[in-house]
Amino acid sequence: MLRTAQVLMARTTASRILVSVLFIASFAGAFPECAHGQQSPASTSPSVETNPRIKPPVDALLPRLLAEPSNVRTLEGQTSYPSAASFSPDGRRVLTASDDKTARLLDADPSSKTYGKILRTLEGHTAPVHAASFSPDGRRVITGSVDTTACLWDADPSSDTFGQLLKKLEGHTDWVYAASFSPDGRRAITGSRDNTARLWDVDPSSKTYGQQLRTLQGHTFQLLVASFSPDGQRILTASNDSTARLWDGDPQSPTYGQELPRMDVGKATVLAASLSPDGRRLLTAPGDNTARLWDAEPNSKTYGKPLCALKGHTGWVRAASFSLDGRWMLTAADDGTARLWDADAQSATFGSELSRFDAGQPITAAAFSPDGRRVVLGAGTWDPDPAMSRGEVQIWQVAD
Repeated sequence: MLRTAQVLMARTTASRILVSVLFIASFAGAFPECAHGQQSPASTSPSVETNPRIKPPVDALLPRLLAEPSNVRTLEGQTSYPSAASFSPDGRRVLTASDDKTARLLDADPSSKTYGKILRTLEGHTAPVHAASFSPDGRRVITGSVDTTACLWDADPSSDTFGQLLKKLEGHTDWVYAASFSPDGRRAITGSRDNTARLWDVDPSSKTYGQQLRTLQGHTFQLLVASFSPDGQRILTASNDSTARLWDGDPQSPTYGQELPRMDVGKATVLAASLSPDGRRLLTAPGDNTARLWDAEPNSKTYGKPLCALKGHTGWVRAASFSLDGRWMLTAADDGTARLWDADAQSATFGSELSRFDAGQPITAAAFSPDGRRVVLGAGTWDPDPAMSRGEVQIWQVAD
């Protein structure tokens, strides 16, 4: 039954994507170019200190991009298609979500004797796991699965219950594609194929621990993104209905859980979306070979307007996010490459490609380390039969 459902899902998604592509063709022409457009890696300076693309850091400790990123480690034990991959808040672990019904915690600490090895396999879901993310303190993990549930796990290596299931969040009626914590770790947001996002109480000290707080309704097709703004005051969702939406995420607000003024991000499936660390810009992957940047500042006169298109990929972009300091943007695509872009709006090279590196196969997930010096990539090939899916997780050094 699961394989039949996945095949039907693949066919349905393909038909909707075809419609989206037809709309993209008419929309793309109106989108503004970035400062100098996409730049090839060959044009980057071999010396970071003299590279005109990068502003001299005010603090000498700020990371500086390497002329040539290097694949420093392929993590062991990841053989199934990785739907998600991210670093822990301290940068010492990597979390993945897989088609084999598991999530994995892996050692990403270069100084560790177990560097690159599996620390724990999180087992309990009964279908492929599509989402996985750390809590802000790194002590818990939330996952989302095709089995319609989200789960909370103990991710504290010093705990006696490290790797064990803590709580199951039940309420969605279809696959869960997205799951993440609020900045204070007391709430979680999930996004589903049932066209809703749901807010949950995940504070273990709360009387309503594990219960649903709000249902965010309005999308007309499955949600692929659900996350909080860095200040926790807004919630971002993105969907195959061609919209990215912002919602009131403030529990003290009279409009808590209600949709804020909508941002029209074009006539395309939104495969990925991320707010900048200051919450003022939105980066999306709109179901084509580009990523696009939008004004997400509520008080701005250009709120919801396009700022920039990042062009250069030759396959669909599957991941798009900012570095924690907001200086760089990261995209990764079906063409097997990950690329870094200038995110400084005051720079003459705003929106220009700074660096690229090749995973050797389609990339499904990508994220910066907290210090911005490394990038984790999930790469592989998907098959309707999870047993036939293949994948691996790579760590790249991109800055010193």
